[in-house]
Amino acid sequence: MMRRSALLCVLAACGNDGSTNGGIDVSSLTYEPCAVESHVGGFDIVLGDGFTAVQGQVFDAVTPSRVVETITASGECAWVRAPVLVCNPSCTGGEICGPTSACIASPVAQDIGTVTVAGLEVEVSIPPRAPTFFYTFTGTLPHPGFETGAGIQLDAPDLTLLGWGIESLAVGATVVTIQSASPVPLTWTPPAASGPAKVEISLNVNGHGLVGSHIECVVDDTGAFTIPEPLVTSLLDDGLSGFPTLTLRRTTTDSITTVHGCVELDVESAITLDVTIPGLESCDGNEDCTPPETCQPDLTCG
Repeated sequence: MMRRSALLCVLAACGNDGSTNGGIDVSSLTYEPCAVESHVGGFDIVLGDGFTAVQGQVFDAVTPSRVVETITASGECAWVRAPVLVCNPSCTGGEICGPTSACIASPVAQDIGTVTVAGLEVEVSIPPRAPTFFYTFTGTLPHPGFETGAGIQLDAPDLTLLGWGIESLAVGATVVTIQSASPVPLTWTPPAASGPAKVEISLNVNGHGLVGSHIECVVDDTGAFTIPEPLVTSLLDDGLSGFPTLTLRRTTTDSITTVHGCVELDVESAITLDVTIPGLESCDGNEDCTPPETCQPDLTCG
């Protein structure tokens, strides 16, 4: 079920302005992610540190633990929390706990046929591989695997998704300090042309604790953004654990509804920054703590 078809460029020359390049028309591409309640998987074209990768997986159902709820929103940001799912009796093999505290069948990865990607430096074709049907390109892909501003198209028998050649994300500082009653200013190197890309920001200060809340922001790729203070204070008050992180991800995101649910294509470059919080000392073991403090299960000294 194709939502759109790629059109051949009919201009004498196809430019680098985010509309057409290499014969693929991406002028209709906007930032359009799946809603969390319908997201069943997707594909990533990753511009990593020294490598470019193409990979993805599609399931037959939504994973309930990934359906976060918004606690508070402020502008481009939201403080969200993952659901606490408890089933009694515990679920058996092949089952997971569902949103009504009843066990349901675990989502199953699907064979969606051969996946091809056009617009990269080399043609990519990925056949389905049983039993996990995790799609990954095992051939040789140059790095970067696409030109900046390139039109990109992913095809499978029942879906077509578009992407755009982003620049690699770069930041100056690799550590950011977070504290209560203060906003969090962030900067990164803006691209020469942002095209249809956005920057996603995720601040998680309790990844090893019992509280699954974090801050998510989706912002224009201008090179600067400040996470609002009220959300930061609320997040810190909700609980801390060791090794907090802040991730910035430049991405174009396209999506399509299939018989299984919503499927995405992300063309992305991400950087994860270390977070320091006054009074919080992270640890991997007791040797990282000052006696008599010891390393706690949430990876903090206490």
